[in-house]
Amino acid sequence: MTKAACHCGAVRITLKTRPSWVLDCNCSICRRYGTLWAYPWDGLAKRDLGAVLVQGADALEAYIWGSRSIGFWHCKACGCVTHHTALKEPAKIRGVNARMFVNFDPASVTIHRSDDGHTGWFLDPSGRADPGGTPGADGPAGA
Repeated sequence: MTKAACHCGAVRITLKTRPSWVLDCNCSICRRYGTLWAYPWDGLAKRDLGAVLVQGADALEAYIWGSRSIGFWHCKACGCVTHHTALKEPAKIRGVNARMFVNFDPASVTIHRSDDGHTGWFLDPSGRADPGGTPGADGPAGA
């Protein structure tokens, strides 16, 4: 089990298993937050990591902007960005900030990069561009 928590510990999230990769997005908000996203539906490995908010729903506040389709959730006490959701399904965690994982070393996973700040393209580890966007972030077809 992988555990995540904000700095003050008010918000806690668990995943059934540790991700094998994270996404370093350079869009206007993610680069400012400094997040590394782990997606509960791992589209590359085709597995469900099972993210669950186990504590702190009342300690969260969302930042919503632009198309108003995604909420970036942060702890109201310490300010840490913990996860993001699609606002059409606010109870379903779409991405967990891996920087909140307990004992997490980014060197222990593959870091994929997306060039959303310039092209909106996903970059594979070799730097090749794929116009498909974030791999598997929305879950399997029909989910």
